[in-house]
Amino acid sequence: MNRPGAWVLAFVLVAGLVAAEPPGPVVAQDSEICDASGARLFADVSATDYAAEYILCMRALGLTQGNSSGGYGPDDTLNRGQMASFIVRLWRDILGGECPTGVIPFTDVASTNTHAANIACLYNLGITKGVSDTEFAPRNQVTASQVSRFLFRIYERDGGTCPDRESELDKAVECLESLHVIPTTDEGRGRQAVIRSQMAVYMIGLWHNLEYGPPPVPPLLGTPTEVLGDGRALALLSRITVAPERPTGYSRSLFDHWKDLDGDGCDTRREVLIRDSRVDPAMDRGRACWVLSGLWYSQYDGVWLTDPSDLDIDHLVPLAEAWASGAHLWDRARREQFANDENALVAVTARSNRSKGARDPAEWMPTGEAGYCPYAAAWVAVKVRYDLAMDRREYDFLADVLDGTCATTTVSLATPILAFPVLATPDLAPVGTTTTTTPAQGRPPDPGDTRNCSDFSTQAEAQEWFDRYFPHYGDVARLDGDGDGVACESLPQG
Repeated sequence: MNRPGAWVLAFVLVAGLVAAEPPGPVVAQDSEICDASGARLFADVSATDYAAEYILCMRALGLTQGNSSGGYGPDDTLNRGQMASFIVRLWRDILGGECPTGVIPFTDVASTNTHAANIACLYNLGITKGVSDTEFAPRNQVTASQVSRFLFRIYERDGGTCPDRESELDKAVECLESLHVIPTTDEGRGRQAVIRSQMAVYMIGLWHNLEYGPPPVPPLLGTPTEVLGDGRALALLSRITVAPERPTGYSRSLFDHWKDLDGDGCDTRREVLIRDSRVDPAMDRGRACWVLSGLWYSQYDGVWLTDPSDLDIDHLVPLAEAWASGAHLWDRARREQFANDENALVAVTARSNRSKGARDPAEWMPTGEAGYCPYAAAWVAVKVRYDLAMDRREYDFLADVLDGTCATTTVSLATPILAFPVLATPDLAPVGTTTTTTPAQGRPPDPGDTRNCSDFSTQAEAQEWFDRYFPHYGDVARLDGDGDGVACESLPQG
């Protein structure tokens, strides 16, 4: 059943995405392994998860519709009944094979069992004899070595051949590794339970061999998928859905931000300050992760700074924008992950961040020449990374930018922030460059809890006071009730 010509065509179609000018909006995710037109990742699978591309192909081919909760359950263990259904769908629905009729001897497979017909198909094909003469054990977990045997038997049943070995398992795992169905023979021999994301890798690998030839080498369990599109930002843009934004319901409190997710004592804001400093920052030894001074380059306006109080930590895609373009459908844990994703955060001048606000690139772009194209590319990568949509004006603006001025700009889904060259290759400020502040040599006197929001006329005035003292003493006057770094948000201009 090999069809080499079809694989060449699929490759040309995928490669054509890069050359499209400008790309049109699509609902699909793209894949290096299959034609995923019209398919979308399940809600419990993100683009950079292990086996994400293989799960996407499973959905595109109709090998899975997901579980009862609407997800795929990538970390759930696979049972023998599920395995039977996966394999028979490939054999019957994709490869066009027939299922012989006949009775089965398994007393533990009721006729009402979801997988009964598929278990019968495997039995009558001679793929399984059960765990005993009368039992199939449909609810038992499947080990890697068992899956290897089943996949190998289907491969041979379809006409595939492999070198002889002393045992069926030796023959199966060596054959499947050479075909890029399993990543290693050790994994294929294992007694550990197979999870559903692994089964997606195996199934798509086998399908690819039977239809076209060996696919790329599959990933090891635990490694993130390298998603097609890393490279030119224009190619990534074509993966984004164009849809109207949801304008209501947003509240910053819906996103738990500035959290210490790795438990090292540093919240996300301070982690980014430390990461983005071009020199080792001066730290307050009396406070965990308290940055006194450093050297930062603001990507948005091309300014060098030394005082952390002049910096904001910006969400490349603002929280309000994320909410409007898809995050309103997420659970709280997903929103927390997004709000604290250091690869989607950057330290910039406070004034540039506040100038940007929650606007998208069609409404605001960096004034710094070096940050213009990286910002557009990183915006696209973050939206693809989290499967967020774009409105028509936003999409068309970025299509023009990335097909024109920024046509050669590249980006990675895994680390979109590294689109900015100063972050990718840290350099000190050029000789003779002046910074907007002087190094924080000492602290201003501790003002204590002496101010309330009502003491300021505008939010900007309250923010200026807050920024002066916060890096040294924290929010001593309790002006930032939600901990987002913005003081007295209820005041005018707040």
